Amino acid sequence: MSVFPPFALLRRPHAWLRTAIVLCALLGAAACAANQAATGPLPQFAQYEGEDVRSVKFEGELVVPEDSLRSVITTRVSRCSALGVLPFCIGSFGKDDYHLDLAVLSRDVARIQLVHRDFGYYGTRVVPVVDEAPEDGVNVTFRVEAGDLVTLTGLAVTGIDHVDGVDALSGRLPLKEGEPFRRNDFLASVDTVRNWLLNRGYAYAQVLRNYEIDTIADVARVELAAAPGPVVTVDSIHIVGLYRLDPGTVRQQLAIRRGARLRGADLARSQRSLFDLELVSFAAVEVAPERLQVTPDSMELDADSIGSTVLVRVVEAPRYAADIALGYGTLDCLRAQGRNLDRNFLGGARRLEVNGLIAKVGVADPVNGLERSLCPAFDPEKRTTDTDSLIADALNYRLAANFLQPRLLATQTSLVAGLFTEQVSELDLYVRSATGAEVGVVRQVLPQTLASLTLDVQRGRTQASDYFFCIAFEVCEREDIQAVQRSRWSNSVQLGLTQNRVRLDPFASGGHQFRTTMDFASPLLGSEDEYLRLMADGIIHRELREDVVLSLRLMGGTFFTGLLNDETGYIPPEQRFYGGGPTGVRGFRFNELGPTVYVARPQRRGDEGFEVDTVRSSTGGTRTLLATTEVSFPIPIFTRFNVRGAAFLDAGQVWDTRDTLISRPGIRITPGVGGRFATPVGPFRLDVAYNPYQPEPGPLYGITESGDLIEMPLLREFRRRREGSWLNRLVLQVSLGNAL
Repeated sequence: MSVFPPFALLRRPHAWLRTAIVLCALLGAAACAANQAATGPLPQFAQYEGEDVRSVKFEGELVVPEDSLRSVITTRVSRCSALGVLPFCIGSFGKDDYHLDLAVLSRDVARIQLVHRDFGYYGTRVVPVVDEAPEDGVNVTFRVEAGDLVTLTGLAVTGIDHVDGVDALSGRLPLKEGEPFRRNDFLASVDTVRNWLLNRGYAYAQVLRNYEIDTIADVARVELAAAPGPVVTVDSIHIVGLYRLDPGTVRQQLAIRRGARLRGADLARSQRSLFDLELVSFAAVEVAPERLQVTPDSMELDADSIGSTVLVRVVEAPRYAADIALGYGTLDCLRAQGRNLDRNFLGGARRLEVNGLIAKVGVADPVNGLERSLCPAFDPEKRTTDTDSLIADALNYRLAANFLQPRLLATQTSLVAGLFTEQVSELDLYVRSATGAEVGVVRQVLPQTLASLTLDVQRGRTQASDYFFCIAFEVCEREDIQAVQRSRWSNSVQLGLTQNRVRLDPFASGGHQFRTTMDFASPLLGSEDEYLRLMADGIIHRELREDVVLSLRLMGGTFFTGLLNDETGYIPPEQRFYGGGPTGVRGFRFNELGPTVYVARPQRRGDEGFEVDTVRSSTGGTRTLLATTEVSFPIPIFTRFNVRGAAFLDAGQVWDTRDTLISRPGIRITPGVGGRFATPVGPFRLDVAYNPYQPEPGPLYGITESGDLIEMPLLREFRRRREGSWLNRLVLQVSLGNAL
């Protein structure tokens, strides 16, 4: 007879006992699972995981600047930034939510400890605290108890006694005995020793780092144990990836040669040289892997000297490039330009560029007809002289071809050459027509340092208003003006030296730039112009504190006028110095600073007759000086958008040392502020400067109804008054690129 299962358990007491034990075990496991403590990093704050972060604070006696601490942590505060820049939000629109992540918070604790080690403080304790905010969300606080400052008392570099020049190595190490033991300096010293060995041909060098810290005496001792390995020479060079380039051209760009020592600096310099070829879009120069090594003993590191294969990998860029641009300007009216580039002209990575430009389309012959509608500056009713009509109706153009021969005679020297024909006019100033050629050599004399020597030959003519010749060239007689306006040779030799070691990311954050040029024109070169022009320009950038950069610039130039021939020589207007604009004294508009001439010109006003209009023109100077101080800094609410602010003070002036009848003005100083915005093509700059000065003084001339210049000035020092409030003294400068 069958028995119901429960009663069966009663008849079998041992089965019942086993079942009860199993049930108790299952119930206990379930209870334990329900009450199990949270796991993972910082489990005491598990209930706050995912909450909005309302504030992040630091407490304690901070020995590291708070902004340095904030820069290394990734726990952020929820904030509003409508449209990505405005510091407000509407509901959820424009709100950037940052939720508490305990894993990130735990890593932030380690980051704060490491940054203290970077400053030399070891044994730092960081305790994170998370509590509820008065509103929704949480507040995060890092309680920092800095460790003691540890001083380096011993530094030893072993294993390199047999290497030449070892005595000079200790002075190059960032670590110094008697200074704080900073973690970054410790790691940098390891790299310094290894790079020093790599640059002496020890391609397989390794450096073991050891240090010990006495936490009672707060001192540290460091030993860097170097294993140089064998001296490595280049036994072969393997080049891959070539399509149009020939191997000979690539080898000319390399700083390594077969049979020479394999140095790390030569590998890096070879890679940079390959990038200098516009036909190369990617290049890598490195020790080849074992499967590509030519000599079988390439990895026998016990030998004193071994050979190694260098692998050169190249990815070529497109050979041809072409672009066309159209634009409009108030003084250029409609303009267009085009360019065609061949990066492998006649092979050998030779570069040929042909470009053309045309401007004043719509107002100048033979493409006129729009002067009234689009370019009111060229209105025929405003013209009073034949020269005015000439300048307004002169079509601006330029057609040029430029050639570059890299690695001339397999050296660090390049050959440049060019041909051009152009016509350039400046409203109310002059028309310059010229055709010429130039040829020069450029040589890299030091890393990031170029020296150049260029011969420029051109024949052209300058046509201008009589008052412009009278003031700019000191030629006031009609017969003399006609002689100056004829075509003449203007040949010169230019010697230049440029060094650019500025760090850009994308704004200047450190380094320096220096350039100097000398231009010499003389009858010895077949030139009818005669002058000697010197110019030097230096810029330095220094980081005052994290992300706050001080930039200083000093520029000066002069002509040695004693070398000029008073009968036939003069300084062409395009060679003179001008002041003002976004790269000069920013309180003055473009070309507004410096020698100036005023002309009282009669202007026809329809049937109402004439009225006198005073026109100002810059004539350029023979001496200039510019000094600029600028401090750039991040704007807190725009930090993540790569926007920076700037405060600057510009000082400078342009003088004409040959004019002894007009008193020389003093230095002009203009302060200002601005903004810097990162763009794919460079920093976009917006500056506002305050100009406390009246316009520059100059002689006032008159023009008769027939258009002839009144030879003697009506006033020797005339000045137009600036009317209005202080707002009229603000000058806005907009430009692209770095001002310094």
